[in-house]
Amino acid sequence: MIERYSRGLSGFGDWLAKGLTAIYGALGAPGKLLQDFLNGSWLGHPLHAVLVDVVIGGYTMLIVLDLLGLVLHVEVEPAGVIILGLTTLAGLSAGLSGLTDFKDTATGDERNVTVLHGTINLIAIALYVLAFAMRATGALDGSRYVAIIGYLIISVGGYVGGHVVFKYGYMVNHNAFARGKRAKEFTAILPAAELADGKPTKATLGATALVLVRRGDLVYALKETCSHAGGPLAEGELHGDAIICPWHASQFRLSDGRVLHGPAGTRQIRYQARINAGQVEVQGPLD
Repeated sequence: MIERYSRGLSGFGDWLAKGLTAIYGALGAPGKLLQDFLNGSWLGHPLHAVLVDVVIGGYTMLIVLDLLGLVLHVEVEPAGVIILGLTTLAGLSAGLSGLTDFKDTATGDERNVTVLHGTINLIAIALYVLAFAMRATGALDGSRYVAIIGYLIISVGGYVGGHVVFKYGYMVNHNAFARGKRAKEFTAILPAAELADGKPTKATLGATALVLVRRGDLVYALKETCSHAGGPLAEGELHGDAIICPWHASQFRLSDGRVLHGPAGTRQIRYQARINAGQVEVQGPLD
């Protein structure tokens, strides 16, 4: 049902994603650093989810505080203004981080539902900005009514956000529930002669796809499925000691799978690799 209602937003969503990509691209290196910060690549976890927790918790606290003031007939200001102001600031920050995540969203229903989620929350935040202005100018009763309406709307937005996360795995580590086949001992997976130097190469350990990169006698091995959105790392490009996903340009360090640039927020699963008796052998995963 949510997908059906959101499909009318597809054109706007595609335009918005292209526009955001163009803006970040025009910003160059500073834009990449800003994207990394807002994606949460430095945190190892999407920043948007952290900010949303602050928003929901803060607005819930505001309602509880107002109820206590009404029931117990106690003064709740200026605490209400402070909570409302700081929480609304967190809401605006959550919107900015959400937009940054959104630019790398897959087209189709996933993107459409994400647009719906953002639109609903934007309406709610606008109401809270209004509520803050009313409360700051002394219109306490009116501010409370506006805040309650905003809370109902942002709750719907949270429900839609949960839907896109749990149905589509939006901004979820795509290796979380399929870490890959484990090799307790070094296991041969590819003749060394088939692994060209400096070229990402796909190999398999059982049903698990790995990407191998050879640098002389040194071999790096990472799980081939990108943690961000499942992109094929074997089709990516090398940049120094890192590999870049071909889908959304997440960049991982070859030696340990660490995220160097987002939108990925979770390090890539890595294996220990070596060349032995003419074969490429792997052991792990090591994480």
